[in-house]
Amino acid sequence: MAAFVDLFVYGTLKQGFANHRAFCAQALRIRTAAIVGSLYDLPVGYPAVQVPDSSILLKAGQDPARDAARQRRFRGLAPPVPQVTQAAVHGEWIRLPDPARTLPRVDALEGVRPDGRGEYRRALVPAWTEDGPAALWVYWMPRLPRGARHLADGTWPARP
Repeated sequence: MAAFVDLFVYGTLKQGFANHRAFCAQALRIRTAAIVGSLYDLPVGYPAVQVPDSSILLKAGQDPARDAARQRRFRGLAPPVPQVTQAAVHGEWIRLPDPARTLPRVDALEGVRPDGRGEYRRALVPAWTEDGPAALWVYWMPRLPRGARHLADGTWPARP
C-alpha cells in the first residue's frame, strides 16, 4: 500500500486554519498549489469547490487506502496547462502519511460517504504546484447551498 496520500486543500485544512492542526499536523510536505475549478464561500463559514467533470482523473472508491495506491499511477504525469478561460482555485498540496489511518479521518470531516450522498465528494484532479505538476485528491461539492458566494480570485477566505 501507499506510504502517503496527496491532497489539495483550500479551506479549513490549510496551514493556520481551524482543522489543520487536528488533521494535518503529521504532514510530510506542504506546498502551494492550484487546480481548475470554482471556489465558493458558504454561509456556514467554510468554502466549497466545484470542479469540471473533465478535470476528474479518478473518483474516490470504497477504500481510502486503495485510493492512495491508485493515486500513484498518476505521479509524474504532467497535466495540461489550464486554458486562460478556466478559473483557478488556490490552496495547498498536503502530503499525509499512513493513508489507511489519515484519509478516512479527513473523509469523515468532509462528509464523504461511501454511498456518494455526503456533502462533499473526493476526486483526483490535475494540480499545479511549486514543485511542478501533480495529481491530488480534492474534496468538492456537487450541489451548493443557498447563499454560496463565488470567490472569483479563487482564494479563501475572501480578501477584503
